[in-house]
Amino acid sequence: MPDSDPNSPPSRPASPPISRLFARALTRGRPARSARPAGLLLLGLFLLLTAASVWTLQPPDPEPASAPAREFSARRALVDAEAIGRQPRPVGSPASAAARAHLTSRLTALGAQVEARPQPVARDEQDGTALVAEVTNIHASFPGTAGPDAGHLVLMAHYDSVPAGPGAADNAANVAAVLEVVRALRADGRAARNTVDVLFTDGEEPGLLGAHAFLADGGLDPANTVILNLEARGVSGPSIMFESGPRNSGALSALSRADRPIATSLADEVYTFLPNDTDFSEFKKKGFGGLNFAFVDGSARYHTPGDSLENLSAASVQHQGDNVLAAARALAGKDLTAVHEGTDSTYFTVLGLLVRYPNALVLPLALLAAAGYAGVLVHSGRRGLARRGVVRAALTFPLALAGAAAVAFGGWELLCLVRPGYADLSMGDSYRPGWFRAAFLTLTAAVAVGWYVLTRRRTGASEAALGVWGWLTVLGLVTAVLAPGASYLFVWPPLVGCAALFLAARRRTGGEGEYVRTLAVSLSALVALPLLLPVIVLVFPTLGLSLAVAPLILMALLVTVSLPLLGLLPRRTAPVAGWLALAAGVALVLTGLRVDTFDAEHPRHTSLAYAWDADRGTGHWLSSDNAPPRWTGALAGSERADVRARFPTFPTTLAGDLVTEAHIAKAAAASGPAGPGVSVTSEQAGPDGVRTVRLHIEPAADTSYISLFADTSAHEVRGAEVAGTTVRGGTNRPLSAGPWKWGFALWKVPAEGFDITLKVSGAGEVPLRVTAYTRGLPQGAGALPQDLTWSTWGANLTDVTAVGLTVRG
Repeated sequence: MPDSDPNSPPSRPASPPISRLFARALTRGRPARSARPAGLLLLGLFLLLTAASVWTLQPPDPEPASAPAREFSARRALVDAEAIGRQPRPVGSPASAAARAHLTSRLTALGAQVEARPQPVARDEQDGTALVAEVTNIHASFPGTAGPDAGHLVLMAHYDSVPAGPGAADNAANVAAVLEVVRALRADGRAARNTVDVLFTDGEEPGLLGAHAFLADGGLDPANTVILNLEARGVSGPSIMFESGPRNSGALSALSRADRPIATSLADEVYTFLPNDTDFSEFKKKGFGGLNFAFVDGSARYHTPGDSLENLSAASVQHQGDNVLAAARALAGKDLTAVHEGTDSTYFTVLGLLVRYPNALVLPLALLAAAGYAGVLVHSGRRGLARRGVVRAALTFPLALAGAAAVAFGGWELLCLVRPGYADLSMGDSYRPGWFRAAFLTLTAAVAVGWYVLTRRRTGASEAALGVWGWLTVLGLVTAVLAPGASYLFVWPPLVGCAALFLAARRRTGGEGEYVRTLAVSLSALVALPLLLPVIVLVFPTLGLSLAVAPLILMALLVTVSLPLLGLLPRRTAPVAGWLALAAGVALVLTGLRVDTFDAEHPRHTSLAYAWDADRGTGHWLSSDNAPPRWTGALAGSERADVRARFPTFPTTLAGDLVTEAHIAKAAAASGPAGPGVSVTSEQAGPDGVRTVRLHIEPAADTSYISLFADTSAHEVRGAEVAGTTVRGGTNRPLSAGPWKWGFALWKVPAEGFDITLKVSGAGEVPLRVTAYTRGLPQGAGALPQDLTWSTWGANLTDVTAVGLTVRG
């Protein structure tokens, strides 16, 4: 082979593959400029992860009615939703009976053994007004090949609705989805190993009455039963598995069979502290395991006439059905006893994949992250790479979080100031909230970038990152102990980042070394993004704009962890990005205010009730609106007063004392609406000092429900018999205003009347307050304008006439 020409120019060595540049930059001390492609690669990956994370949160397109028989089809399911979701069907209503007949017929046609029987129930095990009703659950069974004792997979949804709306999403769509899931399971052509039960509960809306009644009868063993519950708290959005039962690892493994599940154990932790409940809550308290699914976007139409088939998202129904069918198909063939004997797991989805690991690893991982952080801090300090800048960044970082909170609270207050009707939206979310969500997120990003720019004047990018990671490490440790399901959000970014920074800290100081350390700390952004971004996107519709502080604080964490990526770009990039984010945020707010207006298709929420005090012969209009619209204000007036002082037993039947103040205006009326007829008889006290008080109540026509409260200041109610069931005595309303600290509300009031028997101790007659509630307002109110709809906030102050009177027994 001839020698090369000594006069020819030297050949350029081939460039190494881009996949090797980052590793060399961290470990071999290549020049900083040759690490630039690795920085660009990180930026590209970050943008790609952002797009992919958002895309995997979108519900799939609905499958047509012609889809294969083994697949779930939203179009097939919506046929049943159409059959039952056109009108309100509160417990005991004719529409409820019609829905029950349709569902019984459909289940029978699918080959089930169906039982639907009336059952009196009292839910009085908690602080609050006891709830009483006669409910009719629908229980269907598809026997498994292993026999009735092998295991039970229960597909559950409630079929009643609130009186104010047809409940197409909540919960006709989910009832229909259960039917479609069962049809798809039957299309497999063979019976499942386990018995598949369908439970359509009644009376969920007043207070989980159907589930409570079903459990009181027994019949299912928690040790070999798994519950899959379907709910909705809006009319659109992806299906979220937001709550799991005890020892959830086995049920979660079934969910991993779904194509694109969305779940996070953070939701499980948060839900524990919220006052919300579903039927699954009743089963969970009894030790049943399972999964709880819901879609929650579009909450401005929740529990209103807008919860209609026209506004229901077929894509949401498809996603809900896909997830439940995949989980049901897996669980139907498993040993459910072994499923129930699993472990508690932390879980979350990343790019459509379900990640889970035992809770036993949560604290060790948090300790490992803390040890790694301490090790990197010490190692970097010895090499002169971590000085006062780390402390400065750590001490000032709360300012970024405070800025996020200011955006949340200040932004919402500003929106309500400009458009007062926003303040009365039941779930704190508008009809088209996407503009404001984007605005709040962008403004939070601007705040975080501003903090970073100011911090970077005297602090290196790696020092700033270490300051932020310190907070994440502490949060990881705290949540590992107090809320294990949330710890993953804070542990993994510093864990990965510290490992990369430890390698980068081996480089010498100076511009080249700082760039490589910036490259290393930027790796934590690639971990934080797919963990935090889905939670941010999902928490926004769950909590609404009024409680945007939670997702915005998480956004501030994500942005500050990701900001070292800007250090990979020219120096002026960060300030320019901050100003652009601020301008974009303002533009989005202005656009949202222009686009998101109230009209006939997107009506403003309002509340109005008429309360007639039969004792005094006076009537009042009441509204819980913060700023009543013109129509409501013309009746309820401008005076805002304490409702509890004026009406001690109204309106606290359903909402407790949540509504404490309302606009109250006295109505000029010669006579009030018809109220209940009450007759009272009393027996002498026995040797134990307890006497029996009997009441017979004849309701007025169309009475929705009746409440009875006892003045317990000088008496004690020892117990009661109401409509064929028992209500415990004592004090069940300890936090209510005034002396009325025991009481109950009866739904499905018999037209022929009903009897109440009280056991009472105490000298003299006991004051009893009876209030009857009827849907609708007196004729003097006029028709509700088309650009208004009834609010669900303060349910007893919404489109209801209440007549109250005091009797003594």
